[in-house]
Formats: sequence, structure tokens, C-alpha cells
Amino acid sequence: MQVWLEIATSASNNSWSIIFEDDIDLEMATSEVMESFPRDLWNKPDMIYLGHCSNPAGPIMYEGIYGYRVHKALNPLCTHAYAIRSNAARKLIRLLATPQRGIDRDIVNQINAGEILAFSIHPPLVVQRPISSLNPSDVQVQNKNSLSFRIEKWLFSLSKWWRGVEDLNTLRNSTWATIDSNKVDY
Repeated sequence: MQVWLEIATSASNNSWSIIFEDDIDLEMATSEVMESFPRDLWNKPDMIYLGHCSNPAGPIMYEGIYGYRVHKALNPLCTHAYAIRSNAARKLIRLLATPQRGIDRDIVNQINAGEILAFSIHPPLVVQRPISSLNPSDVQVQNKNSLSFRIEKWLFSLSKWWRGVEDLNTLRNSTWATIDSNKVDY
């Protein structure tokens, strides 16, 4: 709810904010897909889910040129990626002052009650990826000395060896060592 407070107090004119959790995989063409949707589509909902779990496609609101469709959200569990209007953030703060369940379930209850109008993008532009040693959180720092972290790292190294994937340090000492980074054009 802290992020909603920030949006509600800093955003004006019912502007949009996009919220991403730290364990996501974002489609590279997300900005192009979002910009391809007509402006009047953005005037209707309170929220648009860019990623969702267990959300069957509701009535279609728009079919995009990139193969993405916007549907009325029916049961958009998970809050790993969504856009929200500042007015909707204010409304959710008021409606969910004392959350009953997980916040995503409480939002679905408000959608089903008609308090919030939500759309969802199908297929999702964003998927959730579990946090691991290979996909570390930018927010939640893992203890690299913990037994679970070391076992996970060992299993990953073993799977790379099994598949014949060369170690990154070996690659650095071969190809990367021959590159003159002063001549690289970024």
C-alpha cells in the first residue's frame, strides 16, 4: 500500500503509474505494444494488468496490431505488473484500509464488486520469475553464505557442466581478453 500512497499524493490529474515487482521478466516490446493501444482505451479503466495469474480473458476491449489483446479483467490475481491511475490508488487506499487477505485477492474483490474497473493484456507482457541465485532480487538481498543459496549455486553449476556450458570465467579469459574495450562503440 505504500506505493499507492506515493502515487496518490504525488500524481495529479488522474495520471497513470506503472508498478513492477522485482521478480519479473518484461517483454522487450512492452513500450511499443502499450503505445499502440488507442488513447481512448486508457480513459476507461482504473487499472490495467500487464502481467497476471489465473486470469481468464474476459470480454475483449481491443485487439492490437502486435497480437496483444486488451480484455476486461475477470480474476487478475498477482500484482507483479500493473498500471494504476492516481484516483484508483486513492480509492484502493480507502477501500482496503484493513486488508482481509492477500492484496491481490482484495483487489479482485473490489473489481468483482464494481468498485474498480480493470483490464488485462493477453498474452501477458510481463511474467513472474522466482527469485533465485540466478535471478536475484534487487530489493531483497540473499544471504550468499546460507546453505540453501550454496546448494542452489552448486546445482546450477552441475547442470551447466552436464549440458556442456562453459564457465563464464573461462570465456572471459578467452574471447573477452582479446577485446579492446576502447574501440567498442556503445
